[in-house]
Amino acid sequence: MTSRPLDCWLTERMQWPPGVAPSSGQVRRWQLARLREIVAHARHTSPFYAAHLADVDAPAIRTTDDFSRLPLLTAEAVCNAPEQLLCVSRDEIARVVTLHSSGTTGPAKRIFHTPDDMEATVDFFRWGMAAMIGHGQTALVLMPGQRPGGVGQLLVQALARAGARAVPHGEMTRAGDAIDQMIGEKADCLVGPAAHVNMVAREWEARGLPRGRIRSVLLCWDAAPDAVVRNVGRVFGCQVFRHWGMIETGLGGAVECAPGSGMHLRETDVYLEIVDPATAAPLPDGEFGEMVVTTPLRRGMPLIRYRTGDMGRILPSACPCGSPLRLLDPFIRRMGDGARIGTGTLTLAELGEALYALPGLRDFAAWHAPRTLKIRACGDAKTLEQSVRSALRSIPVIEQAVAANRLDIVIETTSDDAPAVPGLGKRRLQPLGSTTE
Repeated sequence: MTSRPLDCWLTERMQWPPGVAPSSGQVRRWQLARLREIVAHARHTSPFYAAHLADVDAPAIRTTDDFSRLPLLTAEAVCNAPEQLLCVSRDEIARVVTLHSSGTTGPAKRIFHTPDDMEATVDFFRWGMAAMIGHGQTALVLMPGQRPGGVGQLLVQALARAGARAVPHGEMTRAGDAIDQMIGEKADCLVGPAAHVNMVAREWEARGLPRGRIRSVLLCWDAAPDAVVRNVGRVFGCQVFRHWGMIETGLGGAVECAPGSGMHLRETDVYLEIVDPATAAPLPDGEFGEMVVTTPLRRGMPLIRYRTGDMGRILPSACPCGSPLRLLDPFIRRMGDGARIGTGTLTLAELGEALYALPGLRDFAAWHAPRTLKIRACGDAKTLEQSVRSALRSIPVIEQAVAANRLDIVIETTSDDAPAVPGLGKRRLQPLGSTTE
């Protein structure tokens, strides 16, 4: 018998006989059947896929290797003619999300969701959060909750089904305000982007509030540095979970379970491949490459072998929890996010691990030019500048550039409890002189 929450979700979603979870092999065979179905469906109902998959015979897809030979779908194709990817009429669409990519001047991506798509996400959120929050408990969500179909509202619906409560705080602008609401709502769980949750944890610690009041934390929306996971877990005295998802796949993509050995993939709704970004050749489990996703059960706007532009890997080991769901490494990074400084390349991930580990730092933002690295650090302004400078010099590419007199470091400090980067956008290493500076 299975009592693991994600296995309960899996058996329901696969319409599997209740009581015993399917094996990993049975999940793979079920996925392959759904992949054949979505290819046939898209070819016959979407103008784009009719041409894009014109030479594909869906019944001939007998293995996942066969499926991996299908042509890839690019972000440009989705941007240029999103309506051409639709497999249903516009009357069947419940929500349209427009995504603007930073640094581009072309058309934005428009992602169409049917009511079934949104219902599937609510159901995944319900079961995915079962390890973090129980009946009668409350989660404070550091994201907006007014927009119908937005992540805040979907969490409200999901937790209500489990007899729990989600309270959207909105976009966090002050860590102190978030803590006041956490205390007022008697929150048991905190959900939000890693940078914002880190600020809340630092403020919680500064106020001398006790460990154990917050029972779990979920880091979502953006990359979660290990340093933040350690900070938050230590301050609150609880387990910290991580989540990966994309608007394109309906938000929910993968979530950690109690053992914390990786993020379980949402296998029924998101089929993930890892490919070599240069050759598009599939890579084996354990190797990092570009993440390519297919949405087998989305009938409105399915994505078939969509290049996400994210780098990640599927872990080759099984989870100690015993689930047949594959594990995604939490270390996920955006391709091309590195910045050229001196004679090497610096990544935001390197900065995050070095700077968030500093005891006095709450948040930071970074800008770059070939000979300049500028950091805005939020925290204890009296001692922060020197500790930030020392932490930066611990990163080899920075130390080498400084030693060669090819890089100047500029540090601004503030004791403000507002995020260093306003808004909920994905964090980036920005060019010096950009509008975010």
